[in-house]
Amino acid sequence: MTKENENPLSTNTSRESDWEVGARRTTKEGRLLALSPEPVTTGKRAVDVNAWIRRKTDGWLDLQHGNLLFGAEFALMFLSLTILVMMGGLAMTVHYYLGHNELTWIPLLGLGGMNLLITIPWGLYMHFLGNKAVKETPSVRLNRQRREVAIPHWKGGKEYKLPFWNESAEGWAYVTVVFTLVAVFAPFMLEDVTEEYRNTIIMWALVVLALELLVIGTYLFIALRLKKKHDPKLVYEIYPWEKLVAYIETRQDMGPSLMATHTVLTLAIPKPDDPESALAAASINVGHETAGLAQWECIRQFMENGPEACPDPKEDETLAHYKAKCRQARKDMSLLPWLGNKVGDWFFQRYLAHIITERRIKTLALKSLPEELKAWSAPLPKEQWAKPSEGLQSLNQQLTRAYERGLKFTQMGPVSEWQAGLEEKRQQKRGRGRFRA
Repeated sequence: MTKENENPLSTNTSRESDWEVGARRTTKEGRLLALSPEPVTTGKRAVDVNAWIRRKTDGWLDLQHGNLLFGAEFALMFLSLTILVMMGGLAMTVHYYLGHNELTWIPLLGLGGMNLLITIPWGLYMHFLGNKAVKETPSVRLNRQRREVAIPHWKGGKEYKLPFWNESAEGWAYVTVVFTLVAVFAPFMLEDVTEEYRNTIIMWALVVLALELLVIGTYLFIALRLKKKHDPKLVYEIYPWEKLVAYIETRQDMGPSLMATHTVLTLAIPKPDDPESALAAASINVGHETAGLAQWECIRQFMENGPEACPDPKEDETLAHYKAKCRQARKDMSLLPWLGNKVGDWFFQRYLAHIITERRIKTLALKSLPEELKAWSAPLPKEQWAKPSEGLQSLNQQLTRAYERGLKFTQMGPVSEWQAGLEEKRQQKRGRGRFRA
């Protein structure tokens, strides 16, 4: 959940008294199926369909989505382009030297300048953009020992616009720096000038470049500090697990010539003074209602039955998984396809990308968490663990027996109506028994 989508719910929650597990509702965008409060068993197998589980310990579970590996590979692609461009410049320099018996560094300097102005800045920009996305998409944390859920949201602050800075100013600053850099390298291409004249031009161009970088750098340093001061602050809202609102919503988005169906699993904390809206929430696109139930069961199984009942985080983004995949590919593929695969691995720097991704998951994502959340996540002595309510335990036992008889969660309707129908059947059976007696 980023600052931009800080409004948590696409669909307002109903009044708490009307919100019941198993109920189906029609909304403006589509329809939804309520899963909680009272997070009962759905009878489905726990499968982390969308790789929402990011970290898991004996005490807590982190939910965080996003393809971090792709972002790292895309940024590192610019590193490969930089190397290729410099190799091309070196080859052109050597070729010119072999043909003319004199050495000129113009091709190498020209392509090096292109790297300095275009390829390297874009690579660094994409890398830091990936780091920013990790920090601004904090994880949802579930604590099974306390039986509580912590959902992040951004509180306070407002959008802060840097003074005198807009897209036009960015463009002019970039063009000015590029023009000055060109002026630094241009004298090397002048042939009919003295060495003293060339050095004078280079010196003045370097002085102007240093002044430009000093002014722009100082401005951005001060402005970004002010922006950080005014930015919203990350806050975690902690809420009881059994009162958490959860639902699967299937909605249809219509465009000019296209209609797409989206199914989303949402966890939400309702506002105390307005249960129709959410204080904090997190959502993930699950693709289908069945997949949403499997994803929900991962969360529910962890909270009710422990980490062993919940799938482990996917290993696709780990370095160990990448190494094992490479070894298996060498066994399964012939030489030419394998070499083509290795060229792709090098171009996207996948080895380094996995190292960066692991660092983001294990270090960077946890570094920005509030100290209050870290204290809340500390293990508790077993005698202090919160216990599930008797009502939830009884309801889960009834539903488990009902699923064994063939009943399906998606077809049973609201739990209260199902329980009323069950009690009516029991009364009818007792009545028939007395009549026969």
